[in-house]
Amino acid sequence: MNTLSIDQLRSFMMIAEHGSYTKAAEKLFRTQPAISLQMKRLEEQVGAPLFRRVGRESRLTEAGRMLIGYARRIIELNQEAIGRLSVVEAAGTVKIGMLEEVTLRPLVGLLTRFGRLCTRIKIELEVSTSWELVEKIRKNELCLAVANDAYSALRSTSLWTEKYYWAIGPDFDMGEYDVLPLIVDPIDAPCHGLQEALTELDVAGKRWEVAFASHSLLATQAAVRAGLGVGMISESALSDDLQIVGSDEGMPELQDANIALYRGSEAKSSAVDSLADFLIAHFNEPYSN
Repeated sequence: MNTLSIDQLRSFMMIAEHGSYTKAAEKLFRTQPAISLQMKRLEEQVGAPLFRRVGRESRLTEAGRMLIGYARRIIELNQEAIGRLSVVEAAGTVKIGMLEEVTLRPLVGLLTRFGRLCTRIKIELEVSTSWELVEKIRKNELCLAVANDAYSALRSTSLWTEKYYWAIGPDFDMGEYDVLPLIVDPIDAPCHGLQEALTELDVAGKRWEVAFASHSLLATQAAVRAGLGVGMISESALSDDLQIVGSDEGMPELQDANIALYRGSEAKSSAVDSLADFLIAHFNEPYSN
């Protein structure tokens, strides 16, 4: 009886996500020939081609589209089983901080899921700015923190990349302003290429001023919706009532933010290990975001 390999399914999902064997190999830290061999064996097992070439992209065939749902469920169940069995004995309290610069709904959902798996672990959650969270990690006031890695040279593990955009509210008209009001993080914050973007505005002869500065996502969203200016908004925090503006409107591109997991130097319990491993495993799975 044929048995589907978890490793082959991970590679299959990564190719489907990125449309490229080469990109999948880079993400999985493997060679392109190794990925190709995995797909050849997987296609032999299922008895049908899973990808077809469209230009430079590898796109799913009908059989591939049928397999993708099963592959995702198999990997999720595998992860859940390993997580449940490996942390069943872990117990204790974990103090974790999460950044307020991006939407927290997916992260809180993950903590809820972890809590169901690990009933003997108590989680204490704190929400703050990346800078404040990293300082608390440095002082060992938190066990773990999910924060923007631009704020510290402390060792961390990358979780995901968050895109940032310029956005305006429904009643804001950029053409009405000789001096463009901006809603940004504090100017000295090391984030999203803000300094580079402001320099580009200067070079282009576009006059600007900071109308509102805050690390808080909720405050930034409220200011943009109220029409106070053009704001920096993370992709996860964009809503239907906000309009993205870019190069067509003369706005420079913002850099992506790398969101990472920090760990206190004194946080060495099995409970902390369990939560850290759970978060890292989730964000390293294809289609996890």
